[in-house]
Amino acid sequence: MRLWTLTLGDVRFQWKYGFYLLYAIFAGVYLLALSAVPQSARQIVATVMIYTDPAAMGLFFMGAIILLEKSQRVHCALSISPVRAWEYMLGKLLSLAAIGMLVGLILAIAGGVESLPLCLAGIFFMSVLCSACGLIAAERSRTLNQFILLSVPFEILLCLPPILLLFGFESPWLMLHPGVAAVWLIYGDAPSALLCLLSLAVWCVPALWLCKKSVRRYFASAGGGML
Repeated sequence: MRLWTLTLGDVRFQWKYGFYLLYAIFAGVYLLALSAVPQSARQIVATVMIYTDPAAMGLFFMGAIILLEKSQRVHCALSISPVRAWEYMLGKLLSLAAIGMLVGLILAIAGGVESLPLCLAGIFFMSVLCSACGLIAAERSRTLNQFILLSVPFEILLCLPPILLLFGFESPWLMLHPGVAAVWLIYGDAPSALLCLLSLAVWCVPALWLCKKSVRRYFASAGGGML
């Protein structure tokens, strides 16, 4: 029950501060761009758009969300409440995944993606993974510049292998990388959809564990001052 309440609270928070409006604008711009792309290339362009934005949005926007909460002393209140670290974490991850899947679905339909269920599954798992990495970096940051520096290694690790795939470097071993598995699922041409889903799920486990540990440590410090 608390998880549902926290998730809805995050959705309201994102709505209040314009995240949904921002992504409505982004979706409109992306749709206009897709309409100008030849039909033969539209699916691959849509895949790149989905992977680099809706699927990975938590890695880029989590810093702004967490730093805003820090400035409002939200974590100080949560640290003495019954809310657990994993509930807070999942509320953040699920609310951002909801936006990502909504925008991703619109782009997937416009781009002619072959399998919408696999596409949405790829977006969901990649969103959870990216948001968890973003939350780890954000909880350790005091400024937006510091968050950007801390998130760069995650961005390189998650984005470099998929870029190699898009440039024609194909290997079954690449499926072990979560970003490559997500791109294959989003595009709809995965050598093995089951293995891609399994790869993403396996990568999410340590990311969620580290994320929960990071949030719990930050809550224990009551927003910066050790109790």
